This record gives sequence, structure tokens and C-alpha cells, in this order.
Amino acid sequence: MSPYSPPRHPLQVIAELNFDDPIAPTDARFVDTDAARGGTSFPIRLARKFGLDLTRKDVFFPPGKRHVLLFGPIGSGKSTELGRFAKALKDDGRVMPILLNVRGEIDINNLQYADMLMALAAAVVKNLDEAEGITVAPNKVAALTAWFTEHVITDDRINELAAELRSEASAEAGIPFLAKVMTRLTAAFKTSSVYKDSLREVVKKTFTQFAEAFNALVLAAEAALKQAGKAQRLLLIVDGTDKIPLDDAQRLFVFETEQLLAIEALVVYTAPITLKYSGTSISKLDADEVLPIIKLYTRDGTRHEPGWTAMRTMLAKRIDPATFAAPALMDRLIEFSGGHPRELLRLLQIACQIADETIDAAVTDKAIDKLAADFRYWLNPEDYALLAQVDASGGAHVGNDERTGNLLYRLALLHYNDGSWRSSHPAVRLLEGYRHAQAELAKNAAVLPPAS
Repeated sequence: MSPYSPPRHPLQVIAELNFDDPIAPTDARFVDTDAARGGTSFPIRLARKFGLDLTRKDVFFPPGKRHVLLFGPIGSGKSTELGRFAKALKDDGRVMPILLNVRGEIDINNLQYADMLMALAAAVVKNLDEAEGITVAPNKVAALTAWFTEHVITDDRINELAAELRSEASAEAGIPFLAKVMTRLTAAFKTSSVYKDSLREVVKKTFTQFAEAFNALVLAAEAALKQAGKAQRLLLIVDGTDKIPLDDAQRLFVFETEQLLAIEALVVYTAPITLKYSGTSISKLDADEVLPIIKLYTRDGTRHEPGWTAMRTMLAKRIDPATFAAPALMDRLIEFSGGHPRELLRLLQIACQIADETIDAAVTDKAIDKLAADFRYWLNPEDYALLAQVDASGGAHVGNDERTGNLLYRLALLHYNDGSWRSSHPAVRLLEGYRHAQAELAKNAAVLPPAS
């Protein structure tokens, strides 16, 4: 196989850009961003949450269960980092990761704990069904089989589907039966709200039995993994839950955590950054892990060179640098991305849409102006005032109200390190609304009486 070469023509660059697909750690376009984000190795840091030291083979003290939330702005690289985390676990060999991306599997715009747990159970069953050298006896998952046969495939509201599932039940047992049932149910839910609502009700009414059956499934899976010499524990990685509405996230991860915690397993979920700023101190989940965006500057304004290096590498793996009329133009796009990976790709996409064959200064300026214009459509005077106030205070937190949360979610306000300091998006600072807010702030400061 020939070595990877980034595309040269702007239209080819656009064709190969996909904002929704994470970059696998084995992909030639992958870039290690640990130093750029200003922290330690992400896989090592996250593994320690589950009692696993990836640097030492003799240190593994896993809890019976732990449910961890991973926060970060959308597009900051959480999916890519979780893929890297999963690979690190596989390479280490003590924990078997099961990665579930809920997008496309369940409705993330109306997510309930019943949907989440059913999707997780289905992911475990699917992995066991497809794994080589791992055998789980039917009696080990008899509780989950019984739950399905007693409560799901006998539900009158899904007569047609239930009849098909009963046929499956008579033909097979154990993991193969569960795999087929869950595959059929998942497909049916995508096309029928009746099936989805009926299963939600069944899960809620029989939750104690379902949770006990799920826990028996996890125990059986981990016992089979140990017997096969493949791993000691499972770790469930749930991606895509950072895109659910804030109200749903609060209900799922803060106010109704008992159902998630009833599952005796190791689990990490992505969560919206707005949830972190709306308050998670009362959540019973582990809720202090934040993936920051890449730092181009430190809080005092000093250039953070690891950030620039990582972003240049990222850009050079998506487009042949020779497409730019001058290397400085790459840095100009990076500057106005604010260190946010997806914003850099957005700028690249816009520039390639404008350019003929070469990205020159005029093209980069137009791309930056177009990105800034996207913010102009929805920012209002109070937003500009808050953004100017944050910048004037050196990135200090000036509140975590609903307005701040919206600015963070929509990337007009960026946060760095563990969220300890913030900055307005560089493109926002080009807008007349922001400059007016800056001028008003300076004028008001000038008329304040001197401190006594």
C-alpha cells in the first residue's frame, strides 16, 4: 500500500472532509494532541478513573462499577480520543472495550435511560456473538433470555414483531438468540414509535428484573473473557450522548442516575459541555473529566507552541501545504480556529469552496469573514457584552448562566485547560457588535470613580 498523501486540489479536499467520522488512531490523518491540549496522556488519565494504570502491568484495581462522564465541546475530538482510548485498552489486554455510538442506534433527541440501557445491553450481546474464542453458556444469560420471553415478546402492542421473535426463541437460545432479538428490535425502533414506547414501558415496569439480568450478562461476559485469557473486565464506551438536549442530559446524568448506576459495570459516556456548566455537583456519576480544546496561547497571551505544531500537522494531513500560496496562510486559518479542531476544518472547507486551485490571502480572508458572519446571524448585544467582558477579565469566569452555556455550546465562547479560563472565538472579535461592546466596556471603565 502506498503511503498516504493529502489531497492537493480544493475540491478533492472538500470531498474527503467528513466532520462526523472520528479519526482512528491507526489512520494516517491522526494527530496526537495531548501536549497541545496542555495535559497528560488522555488514555492514561481516563484509564485511571477505572483503576487501571496503563504504564504498569501490575497495577489494576477496578471498582465493581463506575460510571464516568466525559465533557467537551462538540467537534473538539472526543470521539477520536475515545477511539484512541479503546485501542490503548485493547493493546494493554486487561480490559475489553465495547464502543457504542448512539447516533444512528437510538433517537438522541428524545433519549431516556431505557433506550440507553437497552442499547448498551445490545452492544455487549453483539460483541459476544461476534467475538472469536469466547463462549458464554446459555444458562449464564438465562435471566436476560427470560426477561425478553416473559415481558417483551409477549407484549400485545407489538403483535407482528412479537410473533417473529417467538419463532426465533423456539429455534435458538443464549447469546445467538439474544443477538437476533436485539438486532430485530433495534431495526424496528427506528421505524416505529409504538415499538419504542412499548419497550420503554416494559423496561420501566420491570426494571429490577432487567437490571439484574443485565448485570448477569456482564458477569458472564467477564468470566468468559477471563477463561479465554482475553481480558479481566469489560468497559463500555458510549459516544454521541454529548449531542443530546440539555434537559435530557440533566435528567439522564444528574437527576435520574439511579437507573444507570443499577448496572454493575465500567462505563464512560460523553456529555454536553453545557451540562458541566449547568451544574453536576449533585450527580452521583463521576463528572469531572473534561477534554479541553487545543491551546494556541496560554492565559497570559504567550504562544503555546505545542498547540500550533499539532494544528499545523492536522491541517497538513487534510490538504497538501503546497495548495497555500504561502505557509503563513495556514497559520492564519489556525489562528482564527481558536484551537478548535472542527473550526479549523470548517475554515478549510470554506476556503476550498472559494478557491480555484490555490488558497491565497484573499481566499483566507474571505473564509474567515464567512465564518465570522455565521456568528453574526445569532449573537445579540447581550452576548457581545458578555464575550467582551470575559476577554477584558483575562478569561475569568464571569458566570455560568443560560447565556454563557449557549455561547459555550455554539462555540462563540471557547474554554481551555480544564475549563479554568475562557476566550471569545477569534472570528467573533472581527464583528462590529463585539467591537462596539468592547468600546462600551472601555468607556464605562473610564468613567468609574477611582478606588478609595
